[in-house]
Amino acid sequence: MKPQGITGGSFLFENPATALVMGLCPAIAVTTRVMDALWMSAFVLVVLVLSALFMALIARARVSESGEVQAATLGRQRLGALLITATLTGSIEVLLTAYIPEAIAGMGIYAPLIAVNCLVLSGAERATRAETVANGVADAVASGFGFACCLVLIALVREVLGAGTITLFPVGSFGGTIAVPGLSCDPIRALGLAGGGLLCLGYLAAALRSLQTRRANAMAGKAGVQ
Repeated sequence: MKPQGITGGSFLFENPATALVMGLCPAIAVTTRVMDALWMSAFVLVVLVLSALFMALIARARVSESGEVQAATLGRQRLGALLITATLTGSIEVLLTAYIPEAIAGMGIYAPLIAVNCLVLSGAERATRAETVANGVADAVASGFGFACCLVLIALVREVLGAGTITLFPVGSFGGTIAVPGLSCDPIRALGLAGGGLLCLGYLAAALRSLQTRRANAMAGKAGVQ
């Protein structure tokens, strides 16, 4: 199976936060502030890319002309992906807890749950079937950036409309919080609740499904003309 890469479905149409609804919990829980969405996006992207890299390297180290050996390797893919992602997630979580505790505080319980996130596990498994290690890593990068874009977009809509602020990283005299004129005094607070997260996620998923349908119809029309 050849990964679709950045130009295919990994970035948008197989995005777990919109199409497969695999990233539903973190997409709702971590997107009340833009800063927390950025931390979660970076965490997922690093674990996903490193997991894909290690799984791709392991798969190529065990390539054999024997069909039985290949079948056994495929049977251990999920266990290997789980062990690798759990190790990476735990290691990065320890580092963040020691040096950037506010990042872990913002992500909460959803940080260690990255180890069993279907996006990360499926990306690591796909890397073992990629034609090259570079293709497997490129597919992981596309999936991770697609997930990150969705999280940040949902967080931006929810925080701006639901709290009237944009929370970023404090730098120097900048405290990290930008008040949005006209919304900070009278925001739509329902968007900060779980129902608001579901609403934003639903609209985003519908928009991408519509885009996918239009692209499929356009491709079908070109094929019919030819």
